Amino acid sequence: MGSRKSVFTGLVEKSIENKNAVHDGDLHQSSTISSMTKPKRPRSRTNVLKKVTGGETNKQKGGQYIDDLDPRLCQIWHRQSRFFDLLDEQQCSDLISDFKSHIGQKIPIVIREIPKEVKKDNSEICYEVVAGSRRLWSALYVVNQFNEQFRLKAIIKTLDDKQSAIECEKENDREELSAFERGMYYHRLIKQGVFDNQKQLSDSLNIPRTSLQELLEFGNIDIRIIEVFPDPREIKKSWGKSLNQLFSNNISKKAMLKKIDDVGQSELKHSPQKIFDLLLKAGRTSVEIPSSAKFEAITREVKDPKSKRIVIKMERTRTNKIRVSIDNKISMSKLDILKSMEKFLDECSE
Repeated sequence: MGSRKSVFTGLVEKSIENKNAVHDGDLHQSSTISSMTKPKRPRSRTNVLKKVTGGETNKQKGGQYIDDLDPRLCQIWHRQSRFFDLLDEQQCSDLISDFKSHIGQKIPIVIREIPKEVKKDNSEICYEVVAGSRRLWSALYVVNQFNEQFRLKAIIKTLDDKQSAIECEKENDREELSAFERGMYYHRLIKQGVFDNQKQLSDSLNIPRTSLQELLEFGNIDIRIIEVFPDPREIKKSWGKSLNQLFSNNISKKAMLKKIDDVGQSELKHSPQKIFDLLLKAGRTSVEIPSSAKFEAITREVKDPKSKRIVIKMERTRTNKIRVSIDNKISMSKLDILKSMEKFLDECSE
């Protein structure tokens, strides 16, 4: 896409390179802040569990509480809904401010131990953050930029992927999440087999079916369309179906790809709404018949040999649609009627 290459492209590339990826081609976010200063080697999991309130982890309903967790021992849940690599200082400014001050962390993150099939060899990272991706990003930022001693409050739970999805959904209800992130997340949960179908996901996460179907349209949008938007999170929920319908038509698809190239090579910075409007216009215009190619309108009438009344009326519109109306009191034989229609169709094809 030239100089307008989307940040989303980077997420895709990282996903392909990341050997933690459990499904080739799936679009999910990586779990580190590579642009930050490389931190010192974190303490091991054993030491973290020792240095807690009272010398032991505090057991809570459904998990164990830790108030001294090194954020560098954590990575984002590999099926997480939020695009972790698209977070920045501005989006996390409220948490960064709290973490740097005496206010600190208000709500613990929810973590689980990394499953063996996902864990990297020789990695110090021990936990996946199921709920609290902004808090993890902010904590890593503070540790790398200001205070290496900053520690997180967390609740360790034993969760499978279905339970993790439910826990994550609670977080999504509390934290603002874009429609695009939600839609891609739900699409992955079904595609990767966490839930068998839409009904199971809808029932488990308490999502209205109509809303879910609309959000799942995001998962069908061609990657080339996604990449033309500087930030895919700005793609609105109502746009998915329209873009997919037009892109499924070969003629409109070709026109939309041409428009994508034009936008990508342009030095103008279009708003997301403008980009959507341009794609929509390109797709819709391409499937309309140009005025120079419109067909000649033809009308033919057939009279009943007995009553002399007009009993068959046939017409071809300028958009090449054929309309036939037959009087129910016609006395002509079926063969004569078919012959009249065949003659008209031959005339239209000339």
